[in-house]
Amino acid sequence: MSRSRRRCLVASAAICVLCASTAQAQAPAPERTVAAQGVASVKVVAPKDRRHEAPIRAAVEAAEAKSLPRAMAAAREKATTLARLSGLTLGAIVSVSDAQVSPYGPFGFYGTFGPDRFCGTVRSAIFKTDKTTGKRKRVGVRTRHTCRVPSTVTSSLTVTFAAS
Repeated sequence: MSRSRRRCLVASAAICVLCASTAQAQAPAPERTVAAQGVASVKVVAPKDRRHEAPIRAAVEAAEAKSLPRAMAAAREKATTLARLSGLTLGAIVSVSDAQVSPYGPFGFYGTFGPDRFCGTVRSAIFKTDKTTGKRKRVGVRTRHTCRVPSTVTSSLTVTFAAS
């Protein structure tokens, strides 16, 4: 058996032992839970330089930094209401998941150039009107660099709380 194969076997055995001990150390899942989704939208403050990717990305990230705590607060508020209506007391957070919003729906910004891309090349057709027939005819294509700043950023979280 080669040295590299022996090292791989020893490393994989060590990982298995560590994973098994970690799995035993985890606390059991709570018996009762309350899950709620929080959604928050924040307006993106357009940067002064709208012709480059970096300033637009920084503005979008700043808006995301504001929307995540608001989404968490909305989820907590909704979970508190659900727990109260069901006669439970809300406990600690068990799990949080960042529920991605649909890139095609009204919430969120997918962008012309793909996810998290705000600048790119746009092609548009050039038309001329034929003088004899009066019909428009495509005569070429124009390309230009364009940047688009999203108007809002939407964050959506699903938060699960322990309940008693």
